[in-house]
Amino acid sequence: MSETRRMTSTATRINRSFTRRLILVLFWVNLFVLSLAVISWVYYQEKSVLKEYWQINIDRRVSFPQDVDWWEIPRRIEYTFSSPLLNEAHTVHGGAYFGHVSYMFVALLCMELLLLISEHGAGRRRAEKLLSPLRHMAETAQSLDKTFDTRKYHDLEEAISQVDVGLENARIETGDRDLKGMEEAVNGLLRRTREAYRQQTRFVSDASHELRTPISVIRGYADMLDRWGKNDEKVRDEAITAIRKEADSMQRLVEQLLFLARGDSGRQAMTFACIDLTALMNEICDEMRMVDTEREFALECTGEVRVQGDTGMLKQLVRILIENARRYSPPQERITLRAFVNEKGEGCISVQDNGIGISQEDVPHIFERFYRSDRARSRGGTGLGLSIAKWIADAHNAYFDVLTREGVGTRITLCLPPYVETPVNKGAKS
Repeated sequence: MSETRRMTSTATRINRSFTRRLILVLFWVNLFVLSLAVISWVYYQEKSVLKEYWQINIDRRVSFPQDVDWWEIPRRIEYTFSSPLLNEAHTVHGGAYFGHVSYMFVALLCMELLLLISEHGAGRRRAEKLLSPLRHMAETAQSLDKTFDTRKYHDLEEAISQVDVGLENARIETGDRDLKGMEEAVNGLLRRTREAYRQQTRFVSDASHELRTPISVIRGYADMLDRWGKNDEKVRDEAITAIRKEADSMQRLVEQLLFLARGDSGRQAMTFACIDLTALMNEICDEMRMVDTEREFALECTGEVRVQGDTGMLKQLVRILIENARRYSPPQERITLRAFVNEKGEGCISVQDNGIGISQEDVPHIFERFYRSDRARSRGGTGLGLSIAKWIADAHNAYFDVLTREGVGTRITLCLPPYVETPVNKGAKS
């Protein structure tokens, strides 16, 4: 089948679909008009006879004539109604009215038939006009296929088959200017594939390393229990405490891995609503004052700060930042929480500590998964907290601003997009 015939067939199917929908619409319109005509006549007859005694719950009956031709039925309809208040039945004949209605309905059907015929032809032309760009594209593609040297495709295919994807700088080069765009696309795909493979390899390696340590500890204490813990209460208590601690660490690590896996696959549920960051930070600050009595938690806010976000996710992000601040700050130090609107109109929250700070070479990597500086490895973190915080920030179209100095402290600020007042969130707020 040629491209022209293919486009014509597609236009015919589109036009048929449109005609069927139009017939369905006309059917329901006719049914509504006919029902309205009957209801109006019935109401007029009842109201003109019963007047102030009319009510909705009166007795009604309709009788149709027997043994007459079908076109005579509208002229012979009899309608009987009676009111409970008058105990008197009234019968009216619908001959003249329904005769006029049937004539008008036939005329309406004829007009609709003419409309369908005209719309069928016009719809065909409209569909062909809408599909004309596709026809031109198909014709152009056919002409290009005839004029383009197919050997170039084979050259590109051969170059792709010979490339060694295992090499670090593997790329294809045919030297043909016509294939330059395709070469860049394939080389970009190879580059992204290698980067994804490196990230996956490092992720699996780091996850295995992190899980190996608590498993080794649990196994070591289990062996110690088997050898000496049966009769030594001190050894038994020490082993149980250590096993419970390592099990909690493994559970936390697995939960974080599952969170990132759901996020990467798009299965992490998010519910956005209008949030007041000041109230959120105030709630978390009160929570931390009860949890950690060794440190001072200060809250600095400048009034209501509204953003669109997921309350649970943002709370988790702030708790991650606070946990990092606690881990790298000595006891009796102050941790400051803030909620404010910056000069760009963005809603911001920040967590500031007076701890050991972060070296400048580590700052670009702190949001990478399992990344931890050497001196931080002894502080009990999994290296996934800030990665989760980064995922939550990306899901909110937000970004981090990190200000740190070794020996002085660190301040991490999250900036969310400016809040836009819309009828939806305005109603939700009220």
